[in-house]
Formats: sequence, structure tokens, C-alpha cells
Amino acid sequence: MDRTKYMNADEARRLRTVCEASAMIDAQKGRIRGQLAWAVVDLALQTGLRVSELARLTVGDANLKRRSLHVWRHKRRKPVQETIAISVDLAKHLKSFIALKAAIQQSVEPGAPLFVGKRGPLTTQGLQQIWKRAIAEAGLPGELSIHSARHTLAVHLLKKTGNLRIVQKQLGHASPTITANMYADVSFEDMQTAVSDVYE
Repeated sequence: MDRTKYMNADEARRLRTVCEASAMIDAQKGRIRGQLAWAVVDLALQTGLRVSELARLTVGDANLKRRSLHVWRHKRRKPVQETIAISVDLAKHLKSFIALKAAIQQSVEPGAPLFVGKRGPLTTQGLQQIWKRAIAEAGLPGELSIHSARHTLAVHLLKKTGNLRIVQKQLGHASPTITANMYADVSFEDMQTAVSDVYE
């Protein structure tokens, strides 16, 4: 995986910290923007969903009791619904975000869009703009598109578990071969560590 296409652990933590802090400030001031951005960034980084999949999410897709998320994916040009796992922290975050939607009079009916902006449901372009602002506020390289959240999750999930099948299922790849071709290699950080210690 090209190092420019994903965040290392420190970069991902910085983005999450900056977004969460901004959300807390906006919550105190009665503003929504930072809270919406934090929900988008957190969900993207913790699930690895494609931006088109994020845009299609509805309130009912989040099963908070079972800590799962229903996702519509295109496979062989056909939409297929799959279920992915989410963490305890993400389930809590989604619960509070849905409560926020209800408090500001956004629909929380099962079929209602999860992410809504001033002009209605957020499109892929709207989600990308939110991501770009968050990246800029965190002082991270502008080349990190919202798709980098997907690569970031894959790299770190594989490093944590060593299980290619888990990564494949989470990302929704049709076969483990696709996942292996993209991610089953040494990480850039491992290469940096190796060359740093080569003569010691």
C-alpha cells in the first residue's frame, strides 16, 4: 500500500482527537457542524466504508444493540446488503449522534438518511468536503482523501489481527485475493523501523 494513501496510527489519532474536540466545542455552543464532521470521520475510520456506502446509510442501518451496520455494496453491478461489525465505542457514538438528530428535529425513522446537511441528505461530494475540512483542521496532508480512511482501517486491522479474512469481510472485497494484493505486504512503518536499525 502506497504510504501516501493511508494514515499511520499517530495521524489517525490526531485526526480523531481534533474532530472530537471540535465536536465538543460545537456542542457547547449549540452548533451542529463539528458534531456532524466527527460522526462522519469516526464512522469512516472505524468501518472502512466507501464514500458511496457512507452516503447510502440510513438510521435503521445501525443496529446498536447487536453492534452491527447494514451496508449496501455493489458486487458484479448488483446492490447487495451486507452486515459488518462495529466497535462498542462506535455504537455509543452512533447512539448519541442519532439522539442529536432527534433533538434538532431531523428524522430518526429507520429509512431516514443518517447524514444530513443544511440542504438535505449528504451526497458523496458533501461527505468528501467534510473530510477535507477535517484533514485541513488536523494539519494532515491534503492528499488524504476520504478513501484513505478505508486504506487506513485495512492496514491497521491487518496489522492488529494478522487475519486477511477479517479485513476482506470488513471491506466487502469479493475475494481474499483482492485484499491480499492490496494489503498483505510489509507496512511502510515496518520498513522505516528496519532501515533505521540496519547498522546497529
